[in-house]
Amino acid sequence: MSAIIPHLFRVRVPGPEDGPDFREVRTLPAEAADTPETAALRAGVMYGLLCLPAAEVERLARLAGELARHVAERVLSDTLLLVTDYHRGLVTISVIAPAGEVWKQLDPRSLTHVEPADQTGVIQHDMGPSAYIQVQAVRS
Repeated sequence: MSAIIPHLFRVRVPGPEDGPDFREVRTLPAEAADTPETAALRAGVMYGLLCLPAAEVERLARLAGELARHVAERVLSDTLLLVTDYHRGLVTISVIAPAGEVWKQLDPRSLTHVEPADQTGVIQHDMGPSAYIQVQAVRS
């Protein structure tokens, strides 16, 4: 599976009207001990570069780390894809497990740093299961 997905695949471009303004996609090893910290770092860098408020960047980084850990613990997969989007004040953090098999139900709403106004969900993509969190965030 890892051979199909490049170790480092990154996209950050302005999107079309119906797509995100900014998107970054990173591959992460599902079973590495530092995967949650790496996910948090990547999300923090992405949202920091977009000039979101520092407190919001910290929370989004924590959410990305928690979500990566959550998916890695509940889906059998060698690789995770961390997708961080920003589109007109809406942040979406997704973790996809390519060719993954869910062995324990995904429940991103249960994560510690999810707030009542945040939207969460689970999607079964053709490439594998994913969980996401959407947060309203305005650039400063």
